[in-house]
Amino acid sequence: MPAPAPEKRGFFDELSRWWNDSIADFNAKWKEQQTKLDDFNKKSAEAAKDAAAATQQAMKNAADAMVKSATSKVIETSEPCAIAGNGAADCASAAVNACKAKGFADGQPLDVRTAEKCNASLWLQGQRQTPVACPIETVVLRAACQ
Repeated sequence: MPAPAPEKRGFFDELSRWWNDSIADFNAKWKEQQTKLDDFNKKSAEAAKDAAAATQQAMKNAADAMVKSATSKVIETSEPCAIAGNGAADCASAAVNACKAKGFADGQPLDVRTAEKCNASLWLQGQRQTPVACPIETVVLRAACQ
């Protein structure tokens, strides 16, 4: 019995193999990117939760400080909060800086606002707002100074 003839590979067979390999590679990279995006979203949510908890604690501390001290005064300001190492807004330092600028020794944030800071020309031109073009800014609006 004669041996079967070797299989000949043609253009369409090679094109099919290339196509299948490309799809498999694309799917693998897609899953990898999805995993990275899920991790990023999880870390962002944790940072936001930490920021909210820190702000709530700072406001409680400010209220406690006002009750304990008769020399407290509430000031209005627009002091931006720096971003701490964990990604949360450090509004306690911003309140202290605002109070020191007014001649006080210490301060606690009472009223804080967080919003995207976008250039109006982006909206007028119909451009998409990106995190780079519209960073999130947290500002102390009122502080209890001592």
